[in-house]
Formats: sequence, C-alpha cells, structure tokens
Amino acid sequence: MGAVFVALFAFWWVKKAEWSRNQDGAEPQARGAVRPPLEVPPPAFREATSAASFRPDIEGLRAIAVLLVLVYHAKFSLFAGGFIGVDVFFVLSGFLITSLLLRELSSTGTISLANFWARRARRLLPASGLVLVATLIAGRFMLDGLSQAELARDAIAACAFVVNIRFAAVGTDYLTSQLPPSPLLHFWSLAVEEQFYMVWPGLLMVLVRFMRLGRRALGGVIGAMWVASFVACVWLTTRSQPWAFFMLPTRAWELLTGAALAFVGGSVAMRRQQRALLGWVGLLVIVVCGVVFSDSMRFPGWVAAIPVLATALVINAGAAGAVAGPFQVLRAMPLQWIGARSYAIYLWHFPMLILAEREWGPLSVAARLGILALSVVIAAISYQLVENPVRHSPTLAASPARSLAMGAWIALAGVGGAALLLNNPPPLDAGVEAAAPTLVGQTTTVPTAVGSTVVPSTSPVSTVAPGTSTTAARVPTVDASKDNPPELAALIAANLPTLEAGVQTSKVPSNLSPSLASARDDLPQVYDNGCILDLGVSSPETCIYGDPNGSVTVVLFGDSHAAEWMPAMHQVASQNGWRLLVHTKKACPTAEIPTEKDPNRTDCVPWREAVIQQIAQLQPDLVVMSAYRYKQVGAAAGRDPDQVWKEGLDLTVSKVRPLTSNLLLLGDSATPLEDVPSCLAGNLSSVASCMNSRDGAVRPGRLAVEREVAAKYDADFIPTSDWMCTDTACPVIVGNVLMYRDNSHITATASVFLAPYVDAALRVALG
Repeated sequence: MGAVFVALFAFWWVKKAEWSRNQDGAEPQARGAVRPPLEVPPPAFREATSAASFRPDIEGLRAIAVLLVLVYHAKFSLFAGGFIGVDVFFVLSGFLITSLLLRELSSTGTISLANFWARRARRLLPASGLVLVATLIAGRFMLDGLSQAELARDAIAACAFVVNIRFAAVGTDYLTSQLPPSPLLHFWSLAVEEQFYMVWPGLLMVLVRFMRLGRRALGGVIGAMWVASFVACVWLTTRSQPWAFFMLPTRAWELLTGAALAFVGGSVAMRRQQRALLGWVGLLVIVVCGVVFSDSMRFPGWVAAIPVLATALVINAGAAGAVAGPFQVLRAMPLQWIGARSYAIYLWHFPMLILAEREWGPLSVAARLGILALSVVIAAISYQLVENPVRHSPTLAASPARSLAMGAWIALAGVGGAALLLNNPPPLDAGVEAAAPTLVGQTTTVPTAVGSTVVPSTSPVSTVAPGTSTTAARVPTVDASKDNPPELAALIAANLPTLEAGVQTSKVPSNLSPSLASARDDLPQVYDNGCILDLGVSSPETCIYGDPNGSVTVVLFGDSHAAEWMPAMHQVASQNGWRLLVHTKKACPTAEIPTEKDPNRTDCVPWREAVIQQIAQLQPDLVVMSAYRYKQVGAAAGRDPDQVWKEGLDLTVSKVRPLTSNLLLLGDSATPLEDVPSCLAGNLSSVASCMNSRDGAVRPGRLAVEREVAAKYDADFIPTSDWMCTDTACPVIVGNVLMYRDNSHITATASVFLAPYVDAALRVALG
C-alpha cells in the first residue's frame, strides 16, 4: 500500500498543474486565493449538492459507536457485539468524507488531492503517532521479548497503513491465530480508512471531472461498487473470515453506504415524520446489535448490513436541519463531549487494556472500568494538547506540503521507534546451560529436527529423504499402567526421573532447543513441503516418507495434532525401513464435527472422505490417528461437546477400521493453558509459572472418549500425555529441550526426542 501511495503521489505531482487549471485553461491562482465557482458545475451537481456542515447528531452517534467499542474491548458480556461500533464509524466516515469531496467538486469543479491528504494527515496522524510511540515505550517494559518483537512489526505496518493486511495474515495462520492480541490491533480500522482515503478522492474526481458522469450514472457506479464489495464480503466471510474482516475490498461497501447517502444530499426523499421514526429505529437497532451480536457469529458477512443500514437511517433522520427523531438525544452534551474526543478515546483505550492484562493477568471489573476512565482522561488531554492544535494549525494549513511532511516525519518516528525495539531485544534466556537429556531407548542425544527434501514428480506423490535416526533399545517388560501396554509402561517408568527433573526446572537455559525466538518455527517437515493442507484445500496430497519401497506401510491421518508426531514417525520409519504416508490437514480433526473454522463441514468432510478412499485402495498395515477436540459450533451448539465429539470420532473410526490390519488412536498430547514461548519469555527465572498441572493439561474426560471408541472397534489406544507428564505435572522444558511450540502443539525437536515412545507404540499396534 505504501508503494501505491507513492505512485499516486507521483502521478498527482506530474499532473497537478493541468488538473488545477480552470475550464478555460487559465493557470491556478496564487496560493491562498479563493477560486470562484465554475459557471457550469459538473453534471452530477446540476440538480443538488451535498451538505457538509457540522452535524451534532453525527457527533453523538460517534460517541455511541466508541462507547460500544470500549465496553466490548473491556469484555463486558452485556455488550458482546460492541465491535459493530467500528461499522458505525465506517458509515460515518464514508458520509462525511464524501460530503466534503462533493462540496469541493461542486464549488471548484475538481478535487485537490494534496489539500485532501494534508487535511487527513493533520486530522489522523498526530494522535495516532503519539499513541503508537507511547505503546512502543510501554511495551518495552510490560511485554516479554517475543511480544515486543511482534509489537514492533505491527507498528511498522501501522506506519505504512497496511497493518490490517498483517493482522489478516496472522488471523489466517492456523499456528499463530490464537496468540494474545496485539496492543495495536485496533489500528486495523484506521488502515482501512486510510486506504479508502488514498483511493476514493481520485476515483471520484475521475468519474465526475474527467468522465463527466451525470447523477444517475455516478449513482450506478457507486451502486455497482457497493454490490461487488458486499458480495465479496459475504462470500469471503464463509471461507476466510480474517481476510473478510480486515480488508478494504470487503469493507468498502460500508464506507460506500455513507458515500451514497452523501451523494443524495444526506437524506432520502420522504416525509419528516417518516425520517424521524426510521431514525429512532436505526438507533435502537444499533444498540440492540451491540447487545445480541457476539464473537461466535460469522462477521462481517451479511449480518454486518444490519448495523450499517441502521446507521444510515440515523444519518438520514438528522439531515436537512431536522430536529425530530433521535436528534435531541444525540445532541446531549455528554455525547457531544465524547463524540468530539471519540478518535482519541478509540486510540488510547485498547493498548491500555491489552498491556494491563498482559502485565497483571485477567482484570477485575473495577480494574477494567478504571482503565477505561483513565484512557478517557488521557484522550482528553491529548485531544486538547495535540490533536486539536495540529488539526487547526494555520501554519500547517497554509501549505499542503508542510502537512504531508509532518505526516511523513510522524511515520518515520514510528518506524524508528519500532526499529529500536526490534533491534534491541531483551534476553530470552536466564544465562544458564542445561545438559541435553537422553531417554531410555535412545542411543544418542536428542537430534535436531529431521530435514526433508521433496523429490519432483509428475504424480501427486512426494518422496522425502530419510533423516537422522537413532536405534531404539528394547527395555524389560513391566506391568502396564492405565492404558499403556507393557512395552510403553517400561519406558515411562524408566524415564520418569527425566520428567521429574523437568518439573524442577526453574530457569530457561541458554542452550534451549529450539530457542524461544525460533520455537514457533520449529515445525514438522510437512509444513515446508506442502504435506499438511491449508484451510480451503480439500484434495489430499500423498506424501511418502521413510523407505518408499518398505514392506510395512503406515499411514498418519489427522490434523496438526497428528502432524506433530510426524518427525518422530519419520525417524522410526527410516530406521526400520517402513513406508510412511502422511495425510494431514490444518484444523480438520479426524472426528466428523462442526468446528469454528468449518462450521458447515464443507472443508473437512470432502478431504476426510477422499483420504479414506485412498486408505481403502492402499490397505495399509497400520493407520495412526490423532486429533485435538476442537470447539464445536453450528449443529453441535447446545449439545454435550464430549458426546458430539464421541459420535464424530466413532463415525470416522467405523469407516477406517475395516480398511487396515491395525488401527492406533494416539491420545492428544498435554495442552498447556497458555502460549508456552511467550510465557517463558516473560518468566525466564520462574519456569514453574508456565507449567500446568496434569489435570488441567491432560483433561482425562477427553481421553476416556478415545479409549471407549478404540475399544469398540478393537483398535489400540495410547495416551501420549503419559510420555510427557509425571503424575502431577507436565514440564515445558526437559533438560534443554523445549517441549511446546505454542499452547497446543509440541516442537519438532520434542517429537524427535520422544521417538522411543513412538517406536514402541507403533510396534505394539503392529503386533
């Protein structure tokens, strides 16, 4: 987007003299002079022009919008849909900006892009730049090292007006979408508006000044753009909600709703009483949406049209100087005061809430109310000392170049502060070293994650070269405990001292493998060679690891929680000369259940059925299944989640079991209750604070479901949590091995570390 801005600015610089000439070809008047109106306005304005005077009702509506956003971000459940306040802002912005542009077009016949962007720079950048720099400074003291780096990257994207694109990418990254929110997350809506401001004035000028469109034609163009954006929004919301939520093309229809209202003069022709009644309806709908909407909805989608059209009704009711309808309520002094400072309040409140929660944990109701009150006070001060003085500065207003230069310096200051934070990270270890652990069954120390190379082929089969392997020594058989067969019970008993030592770990070692900085990138090879499918991809790939000609064929089938065992299974298959086929897909559990990312089962079911068909053709010696029990939505709402999950798992197992000689269900690994790398980065000398108790991490009720389904179909079931946990706790560091790369997946290094257990489990299942 920065490149687009530079290109537009360069084009304007070349053409500005030509665009500034009057219709008779005369050169523009000296700076500061008032240009006379054109004798013949552009065709779109021969019947009516848009008003752009101050509207108290709009100021009050701003206040309601920002209050909805505040109580939503403060997590007050009564207003679970307060996020629609942003949609209200979008409509208001589209209306006000387009009103100003149309008035300029009607009076001068053109639009001064330099003046427009200069006004936007004075209005938006000083306050946002101040909040951004303040957040970077506070983040240095209140965030862990990993989060500081992410904050710096967010700040750079915000300075380039593309932070919405960054957050859309993060939101669609299955492995990072559950991380704590960025203190600058709310800047996404500013980026959307700034992108709109870059494109809309020039487009409007082209349509009116150069193409000389009449009112009907211009209305048709705006309508066509509205429809295209709305259709894209609805379509993309069901397929990739983060991109639909954060991007301008799927949000433009909301801004264009306000633009269309400005185009018709601020009001739709109807009786005053009708406008007043509809205005009350619109205001009521906005408040009701703030109460009944929630995060569980597929938003924006078509439901976003409800608050958007309601906002248009309120604007329509207050047009043409009308004082009926909700006008008297919206012009109340408290709402006027908040509305005038709504931009500053919006900027300040969110980083204060997020940073406080990251520093002190979940906040009480009193604490959240106190932070909101403090943010309003700080916003009022910054409004008085920064926002208003800069916005109305005669010195800056006298020259567009000065305002644009000021904006550039603010952006550079933000980028500079982010660069300082990024290049001067705090330590990510406690300065001590730990010995590399060795489990019974290993003849070497922990190897690094197995490398992979995909051999080009014209078929959909990828052959991966074998990696480093170890030789698993057999151990004496002891009595099985819980669900573990004797071979695994022996390993668990023999390696228990190693896990107990991990529970005693107090400091993050300097030789941690992988390091905290690289933990989230310590992924199985399937992420590099496309052997784990992304959301929206339903045609399975056949990826072969180990020995392609091995006499024993093993299939790994499931989601990312199955894929986390791939490095260990690759090592075992390579050492034993087995053929390993991997069928994994992000966010697609083996159980047939509706999930948040696939509520209608249109993504996972086709993939799952196609994999089962391939298993039927292959008739493997062993199928290994593992899955995380996802939060269920849609058809599962209102039912016992464990029962729904049990039915879905039963359905899949019933289809797979007849197709293979042996079936192994691996219980899910222990799940820490927070992101492990971030927690450790903030507790370098108190590892225990990031370690969950066994009951909280393992969740025995879920293991019972898998155990029951396995028994029903004569399949083996092994709880992998017993490989990683003692009777009381699940260590996050064992020796110098980091066990988790986030709050639900183990690192590739940990997978290889646990290979002796995997080797024993596969041998048990193969009989």
